[in-house]
Amino acid sequence: MTTVAPGPVAGGAAPAPRPPVAVAVPRTLDEALALLAEDGAAVLGGGVGHTLARHHRIPAEGRTLVSVAGLPGLAGVRTGDDGSLTVGAATRLAACAADPVLARVWPVVAEACGVVATARIRRLVTLGGNIAARDDAHDPPVALTAAGATLTVRGARTGTRTLTPADLAGGGAGLRHGELIESVVLPPRPEGAATGSAYEKFLVRGVWEYACVHVAAVVGLDGRTTGGAGRLSLAVGSVEGGPVAVALDDLLGAPVDEALIAEAARRAAATTRPYDDVKGSAAYKTRMIAEFARRALTRAAGRARATAQHRGGDR
Repeated sequence: MTTVAPGPVAGGAAPAPRPPVAVAVPRTLDEALALLAEDGAAVLGGGVGHTLARHHRIPAEGRTLVSVAGLPGLAGVRTGDDGSLTVGAATRLAACAADPVLARVWPVVAEACGVVATARIRRLVTLGGNIAARDDAHDPPVALTAAGATLTVRGARTGTRTLTPADLAGGGAGLRHGELIESVVLPPRPEGAATGSAYEKFLVRGVWEYACVHVAAVVGLDGRTTGGAGRLSLAVGSVEGGPVAVALDDLLGAPVDEALIAEAARRAAATTRPYDDVKGSAAYKTRMIAEFARRALTRAAGRARATAQHRGGDR
């Protein structure tokens, strides 16, 4: 077990009293869960969040940080017999962005992981840690919401539970004491339907800041109709309670054309509540949500059509 000292305060001011933090490195997941069940324990993944908290002298989440990033079986992308993808919670965002299977099946998720902050940050941050932070401005939870992902959560006292990214959103119950996210499960693409997905992120200044708005879209073409929508998913981040899934079920079956995309984008702007901050007013962000929802849906629909044409050429 390693002890992290409080360290000096920027500017030379005397540091406020702060107890040191111990770092435990378990060898197995069961050992990690047992440690997390103790009072004063917290999960340590990539360490970015904890490092920033200590830099800004924010009170520590726990007296003992349980390092899980190196646990066997907790990282990597695996394909199930049904075509679903299981992404280990300790998988770094850079690895998610570079994974060829994830990029082919769910490009919206690979894209979202690939635009988080800077390359250095993406090599550190884990997927599970990014989700567990419960920050409406984080990219991957928005993409995972649109894709219909579920989270496998485990705790020594609570057992195994299945949650959604929305359960960890601002208004959700969140993780219980001693729990961690074990994996993220992405559903298989529907049989007989050509599906495309895309992620759009609007930055006001540079890659180091959070998005002004960001939107993830999934479009599936129903093979039984001529260009009809077999699936429509749209999720918006950087809004109150985000990520927020936009209700579009009543548009299923309609042709995937400019009118449908415009209506879906209008709903995204009308049913979400952005907030004023240094990146823009709520009114400005509402207009940007409509625009970037249109872009995400247009790219997702284009990818779905390209998949349909490829399948047609194979027959």
